[in-house]
Amino acid sequence: MRSSPLPLYALALTSFALGTAEFAPNGQLLSVADGFAVPVADAGLITTGFALGGVIGGPLIAAATLRVPHKLLTIILVAVFLVANIGTALSPTLLLAVLTRALAGAMLGAFMGVAITIASDLVTTARRGRAIALVFSGLTISNVLGVVIGNLAGNAWGWRSVFWFVTVLAVVSLIGLITVLPRSAEAVVAASGSVGAALRTVRLWLTYAAMALAYGGLFIMFTYIEPMLQERTGASSGAVVWLLLVFGVGLVVGTHYAGVFADKSIRGTTVTAMVVLAAALVAFSFLDTNIFAVIVLLGVLGAAGFGMVPPLQSFAVEVANVTSPFISAIASASFMAGVSLGSAIGGEVLRRGYDYNALPLVGAGLTVLGLVVFLVVAALHKRASFKVPAMPEQVDVTGAKLPTHG
Repeated sequence: MRSSPLPLYALALTSFALGTAEFAPNGQLLSVADGFAVPVADAGLITTGFALGGVIGGPLIAAATLRVPHKLLTIILVAVFLVANIGTALSPTLLLAVLTRALAGAMLGAFMGVAITIASDLVTTARRGRAIALVFSGLTISNVLGVVIGNLAGNAWGWRSVFWFVTVLAVVSLIGLITVLPRSAEAVVAASGSVGAALRTVRLWLTYAAMALAYGGLFIMFTYIEPMLQERTGASSGAVVWLLLVFGVGLVVGTHYAGVFADKSIRGTTVTAMVVLAAALVAFSFLDTNIFAVIVLLGVLGAAGFGMVPPLQSFAVEVANVTSPFISAIASASFMAGVSLGSAIGGEVLRRGYDYNALPLVGAGLTVLGLVVFLVVAALHKRASFKVPAMPEQVDVTGAKLPTHG
């Protein structure tokens, strides 16, 4: 790192808060369903709504704020997220809860885009994978501490308390952003022509598709992990919290080492994570009544599922050949599209009368499809006939050219 790591930790803390909001409700779907008197499949819309908000709203916000100073933008996004999250906690109907979740998801999608851009600009290219992994570590740790603490609160005081817990986290994060983000994060924006050229690259859109498909394979199952574990293993709601802790530990380990390995081989790390994820999903379908196998596989699923995030983000930046919140926001939106796609497919599988153990098999199929797409785009990128130029220049909000980082 060429500067203080505090800004990266502040971004990681914020992604921890927003990540808790994204994932903690998955462990409270039965409570949400009871609270709104709807089927569990319909309660899953609070996950789908959040993801769709990120998919649609995240890139739109990033596109509309290309000239907004990055530090100011992060503060605005987290402030709006706070309002949306409080709205969910107070929602009297499922519809309002889904709408406020969608708004919160849009803020997360846009925030992760600008956070990845700031992280990439603070370090050399050789350390980009680790910087991105550090920012994403907040999302992964939220699955260890945030989800567990949130679900303990939910089991004790109801599902709405999960969102009040997130509110406290977001307030602390907002203070951190205001305090430690450097002035250098206030002005850096990518030249619009560079962004436009990147968006005309077919390989970039294929990369986004691979993200959505592979990640969606995990969430076909994970969206419904609470009722699935209770039915298939006989675990109580309290035991499910601790099983999710194993999943969360896998996330932390997978994200950390994926960032390190991505700096050595982006393609190798990505392919390995996708293959392991697909294999673990297949195994889970056949061993989901064996509690010991479930514990091991939950850790593997967490490590592989989130282990592909840092290398895929780094690959997207490599293909685009420019660092921009808009490019990174679309990448984050692609992962959230996978969450939305996965939760929607999982809900449809259940509505058609299939058992919970069908979800991992369907998920493995979607992950394999994502792997195929990635292998295609990686081959196309490697065989590109033109010589990739150096990272395009960046300008500050006044139009002055800034030095690029090699």
